[in-house]
Amino acid sequence: MASSLWRATAFVQRHRTGLLVGSCVGLFGAQISYHLFPDPVLRWLYQYWPQGQPAPLSPNLQRLFQEVLQDIGIPSGHHYKAFTTFTFQPVSAGFPRLPAGAVVGIPASFLGDPVTNTNRAVVIHGQRVDWQSPAGTQLRDALTLSHDAQKFSLAREVVYLESGAAALQALPAPACLVGTWALSVGAKHALGLYGGPMSLRAAFNLIAAVVGFVFYTFSTDSLTHALEAWLDRHTASLSAAYSQGGVEFYEKVLSCNLALRSLLGRPGEKLYTPSGNVIPRHWFRIKHLPYTTRRDSVLQMWRATLNPGRS
Repeated sequence: MASSLWRATAFVQRHRTGLLVGSCVGLFGAQISYHLFPDPVLRWLYQYWPQGQPAPLSPNLQRLFQEVLQDIGIPSGHHYKAFTTFTFQPVSAGFPRLPAGAVVGIPASFLGDPVTNTNRAVVIHGQRVDWQSPAGTQLRDALTLSHDAQKFSLAREVVYLESGAAALQALPAPACLVGTWALSVGAKHALGLYGGPMSLRAAFNLIAAVVGFVFYTFSTDSLTHALEAWLDRHTASLSAAYSQGGVEFYEKVLSCNLALRSLLGRPGEKLYTPSGNVIPRHWFRIKHLPYTTRRDSVLQMWRATLNPGRS
């Protein structure tokens, strides 16, 4: 046992640079692979299957998507595909400048009555929605978006894809790994731990790993917050109609979450706050901006477009 541990330690010492580079490449590749092969992966995860068959993209949703692309001014050389998803909000992945292109999932609820028809059974978190109840009525109303709100939600995804932010979001993991390794090695040299017992170095490595993970979570969440705020501002700045649609979109998201909170009972109270925000799963992490914050930010931009002299 001890000899095996010493051999493993010696191997790591001899090839630590190669192992570090391989680990960084692996971490970056694992996070970016979802965007390099978006078409099969995104469809497998989010495709809407209403009657045992994948729902084709309706002409209305296709026209809506093309209208958004034209409003943003997407070059003809950028590749986009769209499909119908079962989610309440659009989803996306990919790099439009690459041959594989980018894929955007458009919620089937954007079709309106065919999805939110009260005669159809809808199951959420294992519970069937009672459309006649107050919470069911609130959910149906929250899923009914105006044309401008639908355009804002789709434009936000297109702006994200055009920015190439997916590559930026994949950087913190390898960067934190390199930083943790460099600081750990430097600190152990400075403290003279390489001449001490292995157990002391192992304990120091454990502490360094914990510190590195904390910094990784902080940097990842901070980057996500900044990116989400930028996406909202950039999308809302397209026009006054987009900023107004953004306000409605986030109001409907909050209303939807409140309806789910009521429909799901105790589990819903653990998922959503009384204001409609999502409750973080971990007390030490807030992975996304609260929806109330995002709504208020877009609302401020909308008011600025209505009163340009006061902005």
